[in-house]
Amino acid sequence: MSLVLLVKPGMDHTTGKTTVNINMPSSSMHVIFMDLIRNVVPESFVQAFYEHYKTEIVQVKMNIPRHYLDPVMAQNGTETRLMGNYVPGANMVGLIASSFTIGIMLNKAGLKAKATVKFIKCLSIALKIIFNWILWYLPIGLLFLVVEYVLDISDWTVIIKLIRLTGVIFLGLAIHSFLVLPLIFFVFTKQNPFLIFFQISKALFTSAILASSAATLPVTIQCCEANVKVNTKLCRLMLPMVSSINMNGMALYEVVAVLFIAQISDILLDVTQIITICLTCCISSFGAVGVPATGSATTILILTAVGLPAHNASLLLVFEWFLDHFTTIVNVLGDCFGVALINHLCQDEIVILDKSSREGMRSTRELELDLFCLEPEEEFIPSSSSGSILSM
Repeated sequence: MSLVLLVKPGMDHTTGKTTVNINMPSSSMHVIFMDLIRNVVPESFVQAFYEHYKTEIVQVKMNIPRHYLDPVMAQNGTETRLMGNYVPGANMVGLIASSFTIGIMLNKAGLKAKATVKFIKCLSIALKIIFNWILWYLPIGLLFLVVEYVLDISDWTVIIKLIRLTGVIFLGLAIHSFLVLPLIFFVFTKQNPFLIFFQISKALFTSAILASSAATLPVTIQCCEANVKVNTKLCRLMLPMVSSINMNGMALYEVVAVLFIAQISDILLDVTQIITICLTCCISSFGAVGVPATGSATTILILTAVGLPAHNASLLLVFEWFLDHFTTIVNVLGDCFGVALINHLCQDEIVILDKSSREGMRSTRELELDLFCLEPEEEFIPSSSSGSILSM
């Protein structure tokens, strides 16, 4: 935010245009926060895969009687209302909360949920194959999309502004990656934070190619377990969740992009409006989809929510496909730093739990659940022996 306000990449420094002020809806921040809470508990788990609830601030005409004495109300004839409905787009926050609840229920069911768990595993494998197909064909679609917008550009001075915008975003991502995250890690752990860059280099390289934190998740888990030495249980619990929740790179990109749209539209914002935009960007990036080329949809959502014109957001598509690779790197880097930090802070508790589990006597039910979690080819004890004495 400080960089984009100092550099002002969207301002035309040669013509000296005057900026105009805009009155943003004061309740826009509250509306987005209420939508976030409402989407945590979706009405339908299936509906959460393709729709989410969104509230819009609209101006509605009022039917004012002729004998109404208020001249101001009679002149305006409108009032502000909140209109909510379901719009296309996955409800990631609701999916995470619902999946967490279903996982707890399946864990409580134990061996009775064996068929359900096998179905979920097969479905997960099929979805991975479909996702790989999408990633292979995605560059072709993005190529034609970028070519279309480049050919439609009539004012090439906008390209200069976009180049300045790219430089501001790169500088902001670099400060966050090489200064903010390592400093937080060093303050709490007193360890060299730059070793993590080398230890997770494979995950960072993969995220730069795929531009998807969700597709990079298997490599991220492998690097954190093998190289960073994060506890396996902690790593496999946190990383799948934070890959969809912790979108720090996208949040940094969105706040710069929204302020850039305000500058290119010659709109002057006050301090309160700027803070509202920053908080809105943070909340909107929470639970965003970890797939490529989703920044433009989030930017339009934020612009609409805070009352800024969204018609200029199409300009960002020219460079967004390129910047998306670097914002994904920051997302994965933030996930790895967070998991390593939590592993360090909870190290004593993890050692105590591991020691007690090795030394204590384990019940027959715990052993059955462990065997149930094995892959099918690794099951060496038949299910009929669940009531007998288990031995290694």
